[in-house]
Amino acid sequence: MFIQRYHLEFVLHTPSASAQTVKNSLAEFGEGMEITDCPGIDENGNNFKINLETEDPTVIFDICGQFGRIRAVKVDEIK
Repeated sequence: MFIQRYHLEFVLHTPSASAQTVKNSLAEFGEGMEITDCPGIDENGNNFKINLETEDPTVIFDICGQFGRIRAVKVDEIK
């Protein structure tokens, strides 16, 4: 059975969550995760650039949506 995988790249703005909290929440749903600080413009809170591979982008976006706003989304199928 073929399982489709996706590479996700996006920015998450969160008023209070730390990078480690976000990473812990996503760990079981993605692989090769990288979370880096991403400077925001005139915003309070944290901005993180997130890169990871997953079988289900919807789950990743649902979890991240609980932390804050998702921006600059790029989704690519992995061949």
